[in-house]
Amino acid sequence: MSDLVRARLGTSEDGRAALDGVSVDPADPSAVRGLQEAIREALAADPDFQTRLAVVLAGPPPDVPPVHAVSPQYTGSIIIGGGSKVRNSQISLGPLTITNTRVTRASLTGIAALLVALLALGLYRGVQLLTGNDSPRSAAGASPDPKSPTATPSRSASGTSDDAAPVVRDAAKGQQILPDAASLPQGWAIASGSPTTEQCNSSRVGISKGGQWHYICKTGPVLDLQSGYDPGPGVSYNKVHVEVLAYPSVAAAAEGFVGVEAENARNEAKQVTLPSYCDESSAVTTSGIVPGLGFQISDAFAVVRCGSIVVRVIVSDDNGSTLGLDALNAFTRTVTARAQQALDGKTPTAAVEL
Repeated sequence: MSDLVRARLGTSEDGRAALDGVSVDPADPSAVRGLQEAIREALAADPDFQTRLAVVLAGPPPDVPPVHAVSPQYTGSIIIGGGSKVRNSQISLGPLTITNTRVTRASLTGIAALLVALLALGLYRGVQLLTGNDSPRSAAGASPDPKSPTATPSRSASGTSDDAAPVVRDAAKGQQILPDAASLPQGWAIASGSPTTEQCNSSRVGISKGGQWHYICKTGPVLDLQSGYDPGPGVSYNKVHVEVLAYPSVAAAAEGFVGVEAENARNEAKQVTLPSYCDESSAVTTSGIVPGLGFQISDAFAVVRCGSIVVRVIVSDDNGSTLGLDALNAFTRTVTARAQQALDGKTPTAAVEL
């Protein structure tokens, strides 16, 4: 959490001042109020930061999913249910599901700000907000649910030793892996605010061969590159989201792949068949009704590892059942090819063909 909060507040003068105040005296009430207000403002202005902070507060999912009964669900309320996932209109944190309405966004903002204030005061997990000593729960033996559709995907070894494997460390070069306007189908456009680059996203989770969960930021610098795409006319899904994670090694990328794969497999995901890409790949779909609102949300996810790079593609239909598998495959194929071109030292040129 410390990395996420410091990185976000460090982007503004007020945020930096709030952090400096608590650094001097974590028990100073005025400094804590300043930090709390700075975080409230950041949460209100940045939904992505709000979601990622909520994910970090939730921590990795439990080793064994809790047994639960279906609970009533109401608009604007916090519901106890199953699964863990961040979606366009819902935020599910382990057994906690929050309907993403104006009311609950405000509630989440207050809860997150209060928790961070408690962190600063040393009343909840010490003063880890400032020290950075906030490693996630150890979950030795934890692994994706064996019933999960992606627990045993088809995989092929790259045959390249980790020391000799190419990596992408430059953000500008890494961002070239994301399809640009020239590589999109006619009528498509890059979404507003895209692309984005982060040196290390604090909520990213990796899973080792032994099933150990950890935040990948702790293993070394990871480029986290993302971009959204608005579809052209004649399609029923709403958007495509692409993530490119450039790791410092193949071993780190392999753990990151399993972490993304486990995230994709939550909330009763169903495995779908796409062509195999690079060293390992899998794809799933999810669909459900938004509690209290009545409309359906459908998503299709694909994740691929090419050497030291992990690619995730998400196709979303915010008000319907369209899964957009053609778009999922087209973008997965294209971004995977562009990632391989970058690893080969070439300028990515592959274009999306639908």
